[in-house]
Amino acid sequence: MMANSLVYGLVLVCMITGTTGSFMVTDNPYEQYTTHRWPDWTTPRGGYWTSSPSPGQDLTGRMFSVMSGSVVTFRGPLRYGNINAFTVCLRIIAEATPGAAIFTLTTSNSATLTLRSMPSGYELTVGQASKNLQPVSAIPSFGKLWPWTSLCVTWDSNTGMTQMWKDGKMSVRKGMWRGQNFYGPATMTLSGFEGQVTDIHMWDKVLPLSGLRSYNQGWGYPFGNMLSWRDMGYTSQGYAILENAFESQGGPAEKDSTGKQQRRHWRRHGELGNVVQGGADSVGGCFGLRKRCGKSQVLLE
Repeated sequence: MMANSLVYGLVLVCMITGTTGSFMVTDNPYEQYTTHRWPDWTTPRGGYWTSSPSPGQDLTGRMFSVMSGSVVTFRGPLRYGNINAFTVCLRIIAEATPGAAIFTLTTSNSATLTLRSMPSGYELTVGQASKNLQPVSAIPSFGKLWPWTSLCVTWDSNTGMTQMWKDGKMSVRKGMWRGQNFYGPATMTLSGFEGQVTDIHMWDKVLPLSGLRSYNQGWGYPFGNMLSWRDMGYTSQGYAILENAFESQGGPAEKDSTGKQQRRHWRRHGELGNVVQGGADSVGGCFGLRKRCGKSQVLLE
């Protein structure tokens, strides 16, 4: 009886201690993919918290509509060790608000990376260093995945070189925070803009031009190993809605060897094809030369 009382007392103390913090203490590593803020779950104050099932969720063909004042946090798999380079890519539809943070990344050693929209281009902050980046040099083969704006940022600790890509344009390379490292799993927070976001990926390396081109075109790119839209843990607070993503149209049309304009292709995230029939969520997970998925038929080329 005394032993049972002692165990009960210890559990009660742990629960009281846990409610004063931000995260629930658990021995289950999968719990760390989602945030459990006990005060907000037990006594909500000005907003609702929702979270993804552990350990992550396939968000292919989905997008978050983020309203003003809301916060969405994304978490990838648990991993530890130095991060000497990275590539971060995402697609957004947002109104231009100078100074607004598009996203903020944090890691275990409290190092941060923030991308802000500026009147002329963007501002990237890595650690304690900031650089203005303006994608101006067009690469014709990249094109644009309408209606989305595809953004990618790369950084290499060994050289300090950072670069930004926006649709079919790239910025010049600039040096910043050379020799520094990130450490541990990555967490991305969206809280500074109003609009839609999808296809968030992060890699622990600088993607080659071919990988960046594939991401920009919306198919054939490797999924992120630090953050992946195919396996994402997330937490949202406030007015943020997870819904079906807009269908994407590749463009602009390019000329073939005969000089004629090629017809544009409709692309779904990670796939290339012509959507014959169906809605926004009708072709997710369809692969092969020809396959029916729900009420839609997709012909891959």
